[in-house]
Amino acid sequence: MSELTEQNLTRQQAEQEMACLRRIYASVRLLDPKTLAEEPCCPPWKNVHPYTSCVGREAMAGKCQCSKLETLDRSLCQVTARYVEVDGKPYVMEMILPLDASARSSLHSNELIYRDALTGAYNRRFYEEELKHKYLNAGVAMIDLDDFKLCNDTYGHSAGDAALRLITSIIHRCIRSTDMLVRYGGDELLLILPDISAEAFVRKLKDINKRLFAAHLPEFEKLHVSASIGGVMAAGIPISDALPIADKRMYLAKRRKNTVVTEDIAPDAVRSENDHRPMVLIVDDSPMNRDILSEILCDDFEILEAPDGPRCLELLNAWGSDISIVLLDIVMPDMDGFDVLSRMSAQGWLEDIPVVMISSEDSSQIVRRAYELGASDYISRPFDARIVHRRVSNVARLYARQRRLSALVSQQFYDREKNDQMMIGILGQVTEIHNSESIHHISRVQRITSILLERLCQKTDIYGLSGMDRYLITTASALHDIGKVAIDDRILNAHDLTPEQTAILHTHPILGAQMLENLSQYQDEPLVKFAIQICRWHHERWDGSGYPDGRKGDDIPIAAQVVALADAYDGLTGKRDKREALSQEEAVAELTAGKHGAFNPLLLECLHDVEGRLAEEAEADAPPPEKRDSL
Repeated sequence: MSELTEQNLTRQQAEQEMACLRRIYASVRLLDPKTLAEEPCCPPWKNVHPYTSCVGREAMAGKCQCSKLETLDRSLCQVTARYVEVDGKPYVMEMILPLDASARSSLHSNELIYRDALTGAYNRRFYEEELKHKYLNAGVAMIDLDDFKLCNDTYGHSAGDAALRLITSIIHRCIRSTDMLVRYGGDELLLILPDISAEAFVRKLKDINKRLFAAHLPEFEKLHVSASIGGVMAAGIPISDALPIADKRMYLAKRRKNTVVTEDIAPDAVRSENDHRPMVLIVDDSPMNRDILSEILCDDFEILEAPDGPRCLELLNAWGSDISIVLLDIVMPDMDGFDVLSRMSAQGWLEDIPVVMISSEDSSQIVRRAYELGASDYISRPFDARIVHRRVSNVARLYARQRRLSALVSQQFYDREKNDQMMIGILGQVTEIHNSESIHHISRVQRITSILLERLCQKTDIYGLSGMDRYLITTASALHDIGKVAIDDRILNAHDLTPEQTAILHTHPILGAQMLENLSQYQDEPLVKFAIQICRWHHERWDGSGYPDGRKGDDIPIAAQVVALADAYDGLTGKRDKREALSQEEAVAELTAGKHGAFNPLLLECLHDVEGRLAEEAEADAPPPEKRDSL
């Protein structure tokens, strides 16, 4: 965009200039504000889609000249819009120049490779490469053309193409030049509206929905266009995380069609008395087979359909365990039913979502392979409708009962875990107060322990620590100094210890381990076993110079080694007196140099690796600066 001084022309001068420009440009037009408002960016050729962003409006608003590249009928053109005043009235002079092959080859290729040839919207490649992992404060909407398959089957693919072009042209007229419209799938459009408020986002989607419903195709008078729209505000998450939410809401909208569903629009309009019904996903590349199964099950199930494996996986990502059962064909192009089963197994979906294979393939080898890959049942074609309904209902009911039982067990486990954490936290606080430790020392040691364990397991598996082991070690680390409750306060809080007092203080690891060993009824609990190791040996050192037993190397349990390093690190960086506390870098340097005893070299590597993360944790824990009263 370039700034220009206002150009005042008479009508005759404007016509003369346009006549000269037509020797160079394929099209030259003079557009007034009304034309730009009502028919923005419309090229002069019939049946060609509108431009994706209106340089004419930009030139008019900025009283300047704007240029852009546009694809028209798969040809690349340069579009230039220049603000002029003709007889004192504002206009935009639009010039369109088709580019030859040599000019196109010299331009940046993204304008071509990121455009959908049919609609002029961005294509799926643009989403995957430029949008998917972006963090944008934006409204994200999925737009699906209602009954698109019926449109193609009834009127032909030319009607479907015309409907898609019409929809994208209407949407482009409703959005800003900074907004992005992506042809995400065959009849699915992804709309990204950056820097828009939630209220404006909802209004915009309603306006688009209203305009689409009011539109019609001149060539196909009986064809009525409508779309279902699902939207979500994405803030602090990548677009790839927002898209499944928008997709799920779009499918809620499709239950009634021509509907918008967002977080701010209560989905009452799309709810029905049968919303409690289980949902079945039918995956088959044959529309007829999908229709037959839908007809059998529609009275008792909500129906989702997928024509192929990739779409099935997208719907599973969007709906998750809201899908009660999947009916899966085997023979499909690109990704067959066995591939889908393998993907579902790898994602862990088969634990909650049963799959019933329905196929004409009935050899024992095929059936056996389906069961081996995780199918819950197998139905061969041709089949009896009542048998299909009964078997699908039985499998769905069985898994629903299993999910309820799992939820009950999970809640009981959570309650028990919560109580355990609460009791350990209370004991840790008692130890902290008795020992006059730096405030929150125990909670910081727990977090540092967790971070070190995570990095250790990423670097090596020699210690064979499972996820549960890491959790238990982190929890038990809160008890590392519990033995100090048996030490006299005068010794714990003394600044200069005598040799006799030091010897007494060095007994606290043994005292803590004995306290836990006396809990005879809990001796077999993994948490208690880890806690005993940590209490007894968290002051041992890699070279044998620690106490109380002088263990060295990996004779010291790994749980105690990790907590020892976490305790030493926080002891250096977490002191109350900031004049004594060391920086992250200084603490790591001193520990690496062995100034506070020798530690496992592998753990020191882990400490170096997570230094930045520990700094972030410390910054997040830092208290806010004190406010000073202003005079």
